[in-house]
Amino acid sequence: MLRSDRLAPLTGLLRDRTVRLAVTGLSGSGKTAFITSLVHNLLSAAGHPARLPFLRAAAERRLRAIRPRAPGTETIAPFPVREAIAALAADPPHWPPSTTDVRRANLSLRFTPAGFLGRAAGGTAELSLEILDYPGEWLLDLPLLGQSYRDWSRATLERARHGARALLARDWLDFLARHPADSAADPEVVQRAHGLYRAFLAACRTREQLSLLQPGRFLNPGQIADLSQLSFCPMPLAIGAGTREGSMAASMESRFEAYKRNVVQPFFTQLARGVDRQIVLVDVLRALNDGEEAFADQRLALETILTAFRFGRRSLLRLLFGARIDRVLFAATKADHVPALQRDHLEALMANLVAVPTLRAQAAHARVAATALASTRCTEDGTEVIDGRKVDVVIGLPEGGERRIRFFPGIVPVTPPPGGFWGERFTEFPVFQPPRIAPAVGDGVPHINLDKALDFLLGDALA
Repeated sequence: MLRSDRLAPLTGLLRDRTVRLAVTGLSGSGKTAFITSLVHNLLSAAGHPARLPFLRAAAERRLRAIRPRAPGTETIAPFPVREAIAALAADPPHWPPSTTDVRRANLSLRFTPAGFLGRAAGGTAELSLEILDYPGEWLLDLPLLGQSYRDWSRATLERARHGARALLARDWLDFLARHPADSAADPEVVQRAHGLYRAFLAACRTREQLSLLQPGRFLNPGQIADLSQLSFCPMPLAIGAGTREGSMAASMESRFEAYKRNVVQPFFTQLARGVDRQIVLVDVLRALNDGEEAFADQRLALETILTAFRFGRRSLLRLLFGARIDRVLFAATKADHVPALQRDHLEALMANLVAVPTLRAQAAHARVAATALASTRCTEDGTEVIDGRKVDVVIGLPEGGERRIRFFPGIVPVTPPPGGFWGERFTEFPVFQPPRIAPAVGDGVPHINLDKALDFLLGDALA
C-alpha cells in the first residue's frame, strides 16, 4: 500500500504536468502563423470545441478552460500573440511579421482526464503548455559542435564551388585567393572576407532559395551582444598543414571556436534540456517550385538539422538528467495551396523526405509522424475545366489583389522527384491573403489538420 506522504506527489504528477513544445522551420515555413493559430484556436476550444474536432480532448468536451499564462522570470521574450492576431483581424488582414529570435508562449489547459487514474486524482487536471519558437536556421549550426574549423571549411568550400552556388561565390572566393590562409591577419581584411561570405549566403537564399547555409546566424543573428563573434568565414587550408599564429586562418579559426562556445553551445543546452515535443515545419511546395537544386538542398538541410535532435522515450531519468524529444511531427505547410486529393500526396512526400531521420527517432523509441497542414486556411476547394478536362483547384484572394482566383497547382509527387521531373518549373504558387478573423476569443482561425497535429503532439498529455 502506498504511504500517504508518497500519494500526494504521485497524485500531483497525475493531475498536473508541463509539456514543452518547440516549433521550428526554415525561413518562410510559417512558424509565426502556426503558433498564432495554435494559441488562438486553443483559447477558443473550450467554448467552441468544433473548431478542433480531431483533438480528442476538445471533441469529447473535456477541455474546461484555457488561458494564457504569465511569463516567469526567464529571459526569453514572449511570443507576440496579441500583435499577430491583430494582423489577421485587420481590414484587410495581413500576415504577421516573422519572429527573428527565441520567443515563448505559455498556456494553461484545464481539462477532465479520460482515464481511471486521472479521474481518481480529483476530476480535473492542468497541463502547462510552453511553446518555444526559434529560427530553424539556428539548428543548422548545431552540427558545427562536432566539427573542426578545417573540416567545416573544406565541406563548405566544396559546396560553394558547385551548382548554383559557384557563380554566387565568385567574389568571395576571388578575395580569398588574394588573401591566402597563411597571410598575416588584418582586421579589415578579416571583416571584408566575412562580409563577402555573408553576402554569398544571402544571395544563395534570396536568388536560388537554397537552405543549407552555415552559420545560420549570419543571416538571422538574433540578440547577440558581441557581433564580432560572427566575423569569420571558411578558408582553404592545405591538407596536413597547421594554422600559423597570427595568420588569417588562425584568426578565423579562433572566432569559429568562440562562436561555437559562446553562441551555439548555450543554444544547444537550452534546446536539449528544455524540449519534450517538436514540430518541424517545411515549405515543401516552395522547394518544388524553386527547382531541383533547391529541393535537394532543402532535403539535405533537414537531414543536417535533425542530426542534432536528441530523441528518446519520456521517463523520470530523462527528466532528471536531460530531457529528450519523445514525439516529433514533420509538417508540410501551406496545404491549402493544393486541393484535398493532393494533400495526401503532400503528406506522403513529406514522409519520404524525412524517412532517414524518422528511422533514427523510432530506433530511440520516439513517436514520429508526418502530415500536411495549413495553420491558417486561405482557400476553398473547387473545380475548373482545363483543356476540356475537369480538374480540382483551390480558390483564394492573392495578396494585394482585388479578385479571387482559381488556382491549379499541378500534381504533387508522392516521392522525391526523379531528374526528368525538373525539365520545367513545377508551378508558381501565389501568396494568398489570410482570412479575416475576429480578434476576440471565439471562432478561432480556419485551418487544415491543425487539430490532428495537436492531438499527436498533446493528446497523451490531455488523456
